[in-house]
Amino acid sequence: MRSQKHEKKQNRNRWFIRGFFSILVLLIFILGSGVGYYGSKILEVLNNVSEGTPEELQDTTEQDILLKNRKPFSVLLLGLDEDAGTRRSDTIIVATINPTEESVKMLSIPRDTMIDLPGTNRSEKINALYAFYGVSGTIDYIEEYLDIPISYYATLNFEGLVDLVDAVGGVTVDSQLSFTVQDSTEKADAIEIDEGVQTLDGEHALGYARMRKQDPRGDWGRQERQREVIQALSEELLSLNSFTNFSPIMDAISPNFQTNLSGMQIWTIANNYTEAANHVESLELRGEADYVYFPAYGLDLYVWLPFDESVKELQDTFKQHLELDTSTTSGTGVNFDDQLEDIPEDNPGDRSFENPLEDDLDINEDSN
Repeated sequence: MRSQKHEKKQNRNRWFIRGFFSILVLLIFILGSGVGYYGSKILEVLNNVSEGTPEELQDTTEQDILLKNRKPFSVLLLGLDEDAGTRRSDTIIVATINPTEESVKMLSIPRDTMIDLPGTNRSEKINALYAFYGVSGTIDYIEEYLDIPISYYATLNFEGLVDLVDAVGGVTVDSQLSFTVQDSTEKADAIEIDEGVQTLDGEHALGYARMRKQDPRGDWGRQERQREVIQALSEELLSLNSFTNFSPIMDAISPNFQTNLSGMQIWTIANNYTEAANHVESLELRGEADYVYFPAYGLDLYVWLPFDESVKELQDTFKQHLELDTSTTSGTGVNFDDQLEDIPEDNPGDRSFENPLEDDLDINEDSN
């Protein structure tokens, strides 16, 4: 059973990073061959996807040197989901890319990993980091946790899947079961999925990827369906149809994909690093599952408790792949203390945003 779960995780990770590289390759391929309207549209998209980058993450001068010299680099990929107006990073993937070895080493950090919020005595799940500290704080925490520098980041909004799937004309999946699920407006049972092969539009693809509670495999089943949708979407993005649907695809990517990669950096990666994406090794954060009482919520919550020796092994593996000295670390310089006033120790309900763990508390949860 454990080997089956590990294989599912490997497949999901491979297709997530393939989706990431597919967007990069699509942008570069069209930029390299397009002129006039197409060229200007690509430049507009590249400007938009980096527009929301926090100031402290905008200076990538050091990273430029790495890329120009074809040195290894790292990237943090965050799959963002929204619940009651609050962003949570339900997918957290750290990847290191080594062009000399032509390999990628990738770690998917379980969203239920239990952590202590920086500067507090409060425990949360790691997927709440983004809600509390944003992308800068999330990067800073991951850097310290894995003891490596994060060169770049990219975020993908799950709800943006609707527009992107519609832009490519739909995706074909093979559902293992039939079910109904809510749509993107939270209307219950608005989406009907049949068992078997079918082509889904954006709304149906999102519902197909999000459903969890009706699947006997639980979150593993949802991860497999997410991987299937990403795989199908990647194939459509890299097909000739992407040129026919150029404008809708660009309009869908622009508001839902964010990164601190510049257009020139994307060009360099697409030309010099994409071979590495064919050799992906999925790493595992070993630990044990448990239920832990959270005083702030008055509930026992499911959590993943990593083994210390596993964290240390991952740190060493990533450092070697990045060709770093074992003492090399880097941080974004985020001051967590400046943000703590929005995080009450004992009453999370007083925050200006909704509880990031609402989905995990199983309170007022829908059929997902």
